[in-house]
Amino acid sequence: MLEKVKRAIEKFDMLKEGEAVLCCLSGGADSVTLLLCLYELGYETAAIHINHHLRGEESDRDERFCRELCSRLGVPLQVEHVDVHGYCCVTGTSTEEGARELRYTAFERSPIRHIATAHTLSDSLETALFNLARGTGAKGLCGIPPIRGRFVRPLIDCTREEIELFLTERKQDWVTDSTNLTDDYSRNRIRHGVIPVLASLNPELMQAFARLSDQLRADDDHLCDEAALLLAEAKNDNGYSLAVLSKAALPVLSRAVLLLLRDNGISYDFARVSELCRLIRSGGKYCLTENVYALSSNGVFRIAALEMPDQQTVIVNGEGRYELCGKIISVIICEKNQIAFKINRMFTNIALDYDKIKGVISLRTRRSGDKIRLNGRGCTKTLKKLFSESVPVENRGNVLLLCDEEGVCAVEGFGAAERCAPNDETSRVLLFGVE
Repeated sequence: MLEKVKRAIEKFDMLKEGEAVLCCLSGGADSVTLLLCLYELGYETAAIHINHHLRGEESDRDERFCRELCSRLGVPLQVEHVDVHGYCCVTGTSTEEGARELRYTAFERSPIRHIATAHTLSDSLETALFNLARGTGAKGLCGIPPIRGRFVRPLIDCTREEIELFLTERKQDWVTDSTNLTDDYSRNRIRHGVIPVLASLNPELMQAFARLSDQLRADDDHLCDEAALLLAEAKNDNGYSLAVLSKAALPVLSRAVLLLLRDNGISYDFARVSELCRLIRSGGKYCLTENVYALSSNGVFRIAALEMPDQQTVIVNGEGRYELCGKIISVIICEKNQIAFKINRMFTNIALDYDKIKGVISLRTRRSGDKIRLNGRGCTKTLKKLFSESVPVENRGNVLLLCDEEGVCAVEGFGAAERCAPNDETSRVLLFGVE
């Protein structure tokens, strides 16, 4: 086991000889093995244990075990207590994800440069199968990377069976998390239900996956290097040359897109990467976030945050002409039978039941979260969704709204809200239009 761990550290250049490393210690078999291997291989080892307080006395038992083990070895131990339930109530994340976020936040606070986690080859196979079930590219099939930022995985070539044999031969005990014995989590169902079936088909399953993982990782690394060269070649003052990008093979282009998204701090999945590859070859635009777009036109591809004009508001104090966003807006209030006469003064117009408008009336541009149930549409939409269907990106910040104290009453170019629409019982009408 020690030799196998040493080879993995050297193969992936995880640590220098005798270097300081923080071992993430849960008390389970994997993390105990990791601690012993790092300690015995001569690294300057410290440990950290996170008490999630999710399993009552069992959580406290795990903490006591880690304290006793580190005390016996003379390894410095840091113990952190986290409130997973409280964190999840505030953030809305699942218990499993909340615990992971708090755990890694605690790890990241360490001043020690390298942080070792006890992920194994068995964990990596489970991750690959989980990614396969959810839908993934080649990178997801690689499983868990041996190195990710500050985090290193010295046990990444070791199986769970090898680890338990290592501890048994040394007469070293460990603690067992009772939640790992249930099928309440997707990963456990893969571990208990899927992998045994695959192993029955091929007793060398783990070794076969290790070879596949190494091959896929090498292929992906090469394609990512090619993608970086492609971006360097395509880069110009305005963005990236469509002529250069569009000639690239899809495996390289898709990774170039992925690199661009990652560098701009934008999440990505298969659908988003595929859409941007299509955009590069066909032209157009694609909304990535609230005001960030991928734009493909005039021979250039770029990802840009489009500046939204300052939100402006004009209070409507009765009939009159108002100016906003460089437009002149006419507001007319009249009896319903006068509409035909009044409407001729306006270039575009929207009629509303004046008596259904609540409180102060204002004219303004859109705000985050604005929505409307347009008369005759039968559904409520956010203005973001409504505008994405037909308003050019560069014009969305200048579309004018007429609002009251309950929200949007009318949208320039679209019409009135159902709640303010005139009907047979309407007596007074407000006409809202741009001259």
